[in-house]
Amino acid sequence: MTLISRRLRKLISVLFAASLGISSTVFAQEPRGGAPETPKIILKSGGVLQGSATKRVEPAYPPLAKAARISGSVVVEVTVDEEGNVISARVISGHPLLKDAAVTAARGWTFTPTKLQGDPVKVIGTITFNFHSVSRDEIKAAKEKVNANPGSAEMHYRLAELYQHDAQLESAIGEYRQALGLEADYVEAYLGLGDTYAAAGRFVDAVDVYQQGLSVKSLPGFAEMLNIDLGKAYRQLDRNEEALDSLKRAVEINPDSVDGHFNLGLTFLRIGDKESAMKEYTILKDLSQDRAEMLRGAMQY
Repeated sequence: MTLISRRLRKLISVLFAASLGISSTVFAQEPRGGAPETPKIILKSGGVLQGSATKRVEPAYPPLAKAARISGSVVVEVTVDEEGNVISARVISGHPLLKDAAVTAARGWTFTPTKLQGDPVKVIGTITFNFHSVSRDEIKAAKEKVNANPGSAEMHYRLAELYQHDAQLESAIGEYRQALGLEADYVEAYLGLGDTYAAAGRFVDAVDVYQQGLSVKSLPGFAEMLNIDLGKAYRQLDRNEEALDSLKRAVEINPDSVDGHFNLGLTFLRIGDKESAMKEYTILKDLSQDRAEMLRGAMQY
């Protein structure tokens, strides 16, 4: 086989991987004098991997965490074998009291087996679990306040937050939009609406909302958060250069931004720039050892 044909075959493999939504592929080395081997393991973005799930297990809410009203997201990195079963799981972010429940749930997920060139491969990706501690009574009380004060952007915003935390995403979107209709420069509502769109997988809508938020208020804290969330949404759309621009603006606003440097590192890895990712890791070591270790773990794949 000629050198040109070997390169062509490798290019076809890369293009085929991209057609499956694979963000990064680890290829086996090409043996001398022979055809390239089938990739042994590939990386998939969280959204693509979760979209291929054939069985989902929701985590049990730990009683201690619920009593303490601890909520939030837990991201679990999983390795999926050639048959679609989870063979390992580890938490890469989330509250300590929620981690064990998330890992237990992740181990019960199964996925459609992934094949490249007809051969099964292992997959590494992430599953995000959202824990919500909102009670029905809280939502009911917030709705009553909205009914009593329909012209209050603040009341609509508070109800939207409760809906969002309770994973009632469409209801949250409606209330955030109501708040913005009443108060067009309500920057917190832009953040909440963008985050809800992102949680619903509507990243194009999230990008639009974050950009609107940046256009109405320039307070440093809000600008930092909006640029970070905008960068993350761009990355989900594989608009990586735009993601880098947004995340660089965030760390210009706040050079000590842990989320900004962490997401810059992840985005540099997405485009294959490990040298720049290593610079972000070096910065993170002085800001957050946990985030630095998370970025270093991502660099190993």
